[in-house]
Amino acid sequence: MCNADLQESHRHLVKAFGPEVFDADSPLTASWSRAADPTARAGGDLILDPHNRRLKLYGPTAAEACDPGLSGWVDCLRTFPHLFSKLIVYARPGGFETWVTAGYLHEGIIAGFFADGQEAHMWAVFGDETRSDAPRDARHDEIVRIAAAKPVVTPEPAPEFSCRRAGTDLAQPIVDLMTDTFPDYPTPISADLIGRQIANGTNIFRYIENADGDVVASASAEIDHVRQCAEMTDCATRPDQRGAGHMGLLLHRLARDLREDFGITDLYTLARADEVGMNCVFGKLDYAYTGRLINNCRMPNGWESMNIWCLSTAGDPGGDETRV
Repeated sequence: MCNADLQESHRHLVKAFGPEVFDADSPLTASWSRAADPTARAGGDLILDPHNRRLKLYGPTAAEACDPGLSGWVDCLRTFPHLFSKLIVYARPGGFETWVTAGYLHEGIIAGFFADGQEAHMWAVFGDETRSDAPRDARHDEIVRIAAAKPVVTPEPAPEFSCRRAGTDLAQPIVDLMTDTFPDYPTPISADLIGRQIANGTNIFRYIENADGDVVASASAEIDHVRQCAEMTDCATRPDQRGAGHMGLLLHRLARDLREDFGITDLYTLARADEVGMNCVFGKLDYAYTGRLINNCRMPNGWESMNIWCLSTAGDPGGDETRV
């Protein structure tokens, strides 16, 4: 790449995210405009996640697959692979061949992702060829088959355990559980951050406590209030409590919270493709497998792929459980 291209890519990044883009440790958010169609709805979300070396762009259509604005991000990807080596576009439906011709790989969909009910199609392009390799796909496919075959269940609390909605005072115990469970979590976690998420209503956290008041499992729903959907995430269970059904109950109750408190019925999750247990939890809760994000997150053992599972609770009558 010539020096002029390098300078242009540098300007592109700094213009969107500011000069701190090259030394940031946490995700940076910017807006983008649709250069191909100036009359289109202006702006959208553009998220740079240095920890996982990925850039996420929400809302383009196939007509914009070769748009100068989007092409500029592809150029940056190839210029600065140490900053982000994967670009993921959460695209509007349609134009499959256009995206393929533009060099994108279709990884899956998220049902009901946009506020109008349309699904998001996940299109990826890689700046580092080694990141697009998926040698464990056959193993991951087998895990999906096992999980999808699980009979659907309605979780119930285990004896002597309670499932509760977390307030800000539970932020530190939840962080302690998560850091003990995950040596290297793919997103930043701290008591201050989780406390703000709970206070601001961007995340709902639920936890399971034992008879002694110890937090033994937790999970959250990350709410996209603009698009009216939610990601089920931050799933952690103390090792000695795994297999007791705690996570299924947490996710079931979180889905109820979202439906009854926010009117959100389109849910999805990104489950580690190597983990049989978590994929089976979503299979038992009637989530549908809708694709796989290749080498999407950085974990202690290297890049890990994530399975996409989706659920709509729009037809769930609800109202059969005491709210806790």
